[in-house]
Amino acid sequence: MRRWLRWIFFNVKYFGRPPWDTGVSPPELLAFLREHPPGRALDVGCGTGVNLVTMLQAGWQVVGVDYALRAVWAARKRLSEAARLSEAAPARVIAGDVTNLGALTGPFDLVLDIGCYHGIPWADRPAYRRNLLRWLAPGGYFLLYAHLVDEMKPGGFGLAPEDARALEDILALRHRADSLDRWGRRAAWMTFQKQ
Repeated sequence: MRRWLRWIFFNVKYFGRPPWDTGVSPPELLAFLREHPPGRALDVGCGTGVNLVTMLQAGWQVVGVDYALRAVWAARKRLSEAARLSEAAPARVIAGDVTNLGALTGPFDLVLDIGCYHGIPWADRPAYRRNLLRWLAPGGYFLLYAHLVDEMKPGGFGLAPEDARALEDILALRHRADSLDRWGRRAAWMTFQKQ
Protein backbone atom coordinates (compact mmCIF):
# COMPACT_ATOMS: atom_id res chain seq x y z
CA MET A 1 0.00 0.00 0.00
CA ARG A 2 1.37 3.40 -0.87
CA ARG A 3 2.57 5.46 2.06
CA TRP A 4 -0.23 8.07 1.83
CA LEU A 5 -2.90 5.36 1.57
CA ARG A 6 -1.53 3.75 4.75
CA TRP A 7 -1.61 7.14 6.47
CA ILE A 8 -5.24 7.68 5.43
CA PHE A 9 -6.19 4.13 6.46
CA PHE A 10 -4.81 4.51 10.00
CA ASN A 11 -6.25 8.00 10.48
CA VAL A 12 -9.70 6.88 9.33
CA LYS A 13 -9.61 3.92 11.72
CA TYR A 14 -9.27 6.35 14.64
CA PHE A 15 -12.59 8.06 13.83
CA GLY A 16 -13.97 5.04 15.66
CA ARG A 17 -12.27 2.56 17.94
CA PRO A 18 -9.85 0.42 15.93
CA PRO A 19 -9.96 -3.28 16.76
CA TRP A 20 -6.37 -3.20 18.05
CA ASP A 21 -7.17 -0.49 20.63
CA THR A 22 -8.30 -2.70 23.50
CA GLY A 23 -8.17 0.02 26.15
CA VAL A 24 -6.10 -2.16 28.53
CA SER A 25 -2.40 -2.84 28.90
CA PRO A 26 -1.40 -6.44 28.24
CA PRO A 27 -0.19 -8.70 31.08
CA GLU A 28 3.20 -9.06 29.37
CA LEU A 29 3.85 -5.33 29.75
CA LEU A 30 2.55 -5.30 33.33
CA ALA A 31 4.87 -8.18 34.23
CA PHE A 32 7.83 -6.38 32.67
CA LEU A 33 7.07 -3.21 34.64
CA ARG A 34 6.88 -5.20 37.91
CA GLU A 35 10.24 -6.86 37.22
CA HIS A 36 12.26 -3.82 36.09
CA PRO A 37 13.02 -0.46 37.72
CA PRO A 38 11.58 2.62 36.02
CA GLY A 39 13.60 4.36 33.34
CA ARG A 40 12.91 5.94 29.95
CA ALA A 41 10.42 4.22 27.64
CA LEU A 42 9.46 4.68 24.02
CA ASP A 43 6.16 3.27 22.74
CA VAL A 44 6.22 3.00 18.94
CA GLY A 45 2.77 2.85 17.41
CA CYS A 46 1.42 4.09 20.75
CA GLY A 47 -2.15 4.54 19.52
CA THR A 48 -4.33 6.40 22.02
CA GLY A 49 -1.73 6.14 24.79
CA VAL A 50 -3.13 3.41 27.04
CA ASN A 51 0.29 1.83 27.56
CA LEU A 52 1.97 5.21 27.92
CA VAL A 53 -0.28 5.97 30.89
CA THR A 54 0.40 2.53 32.39
CA MET A 55 4.16 3.07 32.15
CA LEU A 56 3.86 6.66 33.41
CA GLN A 57 1.93 5.46 36.47
CA ALA A 58 4.68 2.89 37.10
CA GLY A 59 7.20 5.74 37.31
CA TRP A 60 8.61 5.66 33.79
CA GLN A 61 9.44 8.71 31.67
CA VAL A 62 7.57 8.07 28.43
CA VAL A 63 7.60 9.10 24.81
CA GLY A 64 5.04 7.82 22.32
CA VAL A 65 5.09 7.86 18.53
CA ASP A 66 2.21 7.18 16.18
CA TYR A 67 1.51 7.54 12.49
CA ALA A 68 -2.15 8.51 12.94
CA LEU A 69 -2.78 12.12 13.96
CA ARG A 70 -6.10 11.28 15.61
CA ALA A 71 -4.34 8.68 17.77
CA VAL A 72 -1.64 11.21 18.70
CA TRP A 73 -4.25 13.76 19.76
CA ALA A 74 -6.07 11.16 21.86
CA ALA A 75 -2.80 10.00 23.46
CA ARG A 76 -1.79 13.57 24.30
CA LYS A 77 -5.16 14.20 25.94
CA ARG A 78 -4.96 10.93 27.89
CA LEU A 79 -1.42 11.70 29.09
CA SER A 80 -2.35 15.25 30.06
CA GLU A 81 -5.21 13.97 32.21
CA ALA A 82 -3.01 11.28 33.80
CA ALA A 83 -0.26 13.80 34.58
CA ARG A 84 -2.79 16.22 36.09
CA LEU A 85 -4.04 13.50 38.45
CA SER A 86 -0.57 12.48 39.61
CA GLU A 87 2.94 13.78 39.98
CA ALA A 88 4.06 11.88 36.92
CA ALA A 89 7.26 12.51 35.02
CA PRO A 90 7.09 14.57 31.83
CA ALA A 91 5.65 12.73 28.84
CA ARG A 92 5.22 13.50 25.18
CA VAL A 93 3.68 12.04 22.05
CA ILE A 94 5.11 12.61 18.58
CA ALA A 95 3.32 12.29 15.27
CA GLY A 96 5.59 10.50 12.85
CA ASP A 97 6.74 7.49 10.91
CA VAL A 98 8.88 5.14 13.05
CA THR A 99 11.06 4.36 10.05
CA ASN A 100 12.00 8.02 9.65
CA LEU A 101 12.43 9.67 13.05
CA GLY A 102 15.90 11.16 12.88
CA ALA A 103 15.14 13.81 15.50
CA LEU A 104 14.03 11.33 18.17
CA THR A 105 16.86 10.81 20.61
CA GLY A 106 17.37 8.10 23.15
CA PRO A 107 18.61 6.30 24.85
CA PHE A 108 15.59 4.39 26.09
CA ASP A 109 15.65 1.56 28.62
CA LEU A 110 12.54 0.09 27.03
CA VAL A 111 11.14 0.26 23.51
CA LEU A 112 7.61 -1.14 23.34
CA ASP A 113 6.06 -2.20 20.05
CA ILE A 114 2.59 -3.70 20.20
CA GLY A 115 1.46 -4.23 16.63
CA CYS A 116 3.59 -1.63 14.84
CA TYR A 117 6.49 -3.58 13.31
CA HIS A 118 4.26 -6.23 11.74
CA GLY A 119 2.42 -3.59 9.69
CA ILE A 120 5.46 -1.75 8.35
CA PRO A 121 6.11 -2.28 4.63
CA TRP A 122 8.79 -4.90 4.03
CA ALA A 123 11.19 -2.43 2.39
CA ASP A 124 11.05 -0.09 5.43
CA ARG A 125 11.81 -2.68 8.11
CA PRO A 126 15.62 -2.35 7.91
CA ALA A 127 15.26 1.39 8.67
CA TYR A 128 13.10 0.54 11.70
CA ARG A 129 15.77 -1.89 12.98
CA ARG A 130 18.51 0.73 12.53
CA ASN A 131 16.41 3.22 14.51
CA LEU A 132 15.78 0.60 17.19
CA LEU A 133 19.53 0.17 17.71
CA ARG A 134 19.94 3.93 17.93
CA TRP A 135 17.06 4.32 20.40
CA LEU A 136 17.94 1.51 22.81
CA ALA A 137 20.35 2.09 25.68
CA PRO A 138 23.01 -0.58 26.30
CA GLY A 139 21.20 -3.28 28.27
CA GLY A 140 17.85 -1.83 27.15
CA TYR A 141 14.86 -4.03 26.29
CA PHE A 142 12.69 -4.28 23.21
CA LEU A 143 9.24 -5.77 23.86
CA LEU A 144 7.55 -6.78 20.63
CA TYR A 145 4.06 -8.12 20.03
CA ALA A 146 3.39 -9.04 16.43
CA HIS A 147 1.13 -11.16 14.30
CA LEU A 148 3.07 -13.83 12.46
CA VAL A 149 3.06 -14.04 8.68
CA ASP A 150 0.32 -16.28 7.31
CA GLU A 151 2.08 -18.46 4.76
CA MET A 152 -1.29 -19.01 3.07
CA LYS A 153 -1.60 -15.28 2.25
CA PRO A 154 1.52 -14.22 0.33
CA GLY A 155 2.19 -10.50 0.44
CA GLY A 156 0.22 -10.00 3.64
CA PHE A 157 1.48 -8.31 6.77
CA GLY A 158 3.08 -9.92 9.79
CA LEU A 159 6.36 -10.86 11.37
CA ALA A 160 8.17 -13.25 9.05
CA PRO A 161 10.84 -15.73 10.18
CA GLU A 162 13.45 -13.57 8.43
CA ASP A 163 12.30 -10.56 10.52
CA ALA A 164 12.84 -12.53 13.71
CA ARG A 165 16.30 -13.57 12.50
CA ALA A 166 17.17 -9.98 11.55
CA LEU A 167 16.19 -8.82 15.04
CA GLU A 168 18.22 -11.64 16.61
CA ASP A 169 21.21 -10.53 14.54
CA ILE A 170 21.24 -7.17 16.35
CA LEU A 171 19.66 -7.97 19.75
CA ALA A 172 19.71 -10.92 22.16
CA LEU A 173 16.40 -12.80 22.27
CA ARG A 174 15.53 -13.29 25.96
CA HIS A 175 12.03 -14.73 25.66
CA ARG A 176 9.45 -15.71 23.06
CA ALA A 177 5.88 -16.87 23.61
CA ASP A 178 3.73 -17.82 20.62
CA SER A 179 -0.05 -17.81 20.87
CA LEU A 180 -3.27 -17.05 19.03
CA ASP A 181 -4.87 -13.64 19.23
CA ARG A 182 -8.57 -13.13 19.98
CA TRP A 183 -9.38 -13.69 16.28
CA GLY A 184 -7.39 -16.92 16.06
CA ARG A 185 -4.39 -15.43 14.23
CA ARG A 186 -0.90 -16.60 15.14
CA ALA A 187 1.05 -14.04 17.15
CA ALA A 188 4.14 -13.81 19.35
CA TRP A 189 5.46 -11.81 22.28
CA MET A 190 9.22 -11.42 22.08
CA THR A 191 11.62 -9.83 24.52
CA PHE A 192 15.01 -8.72 23.19
CA GLN A 193 17.88 -7.00 24.94
CA LYS A 194 20.62 -4.81 23.55
CA GLN A 195 24.11 -5.92 24.56
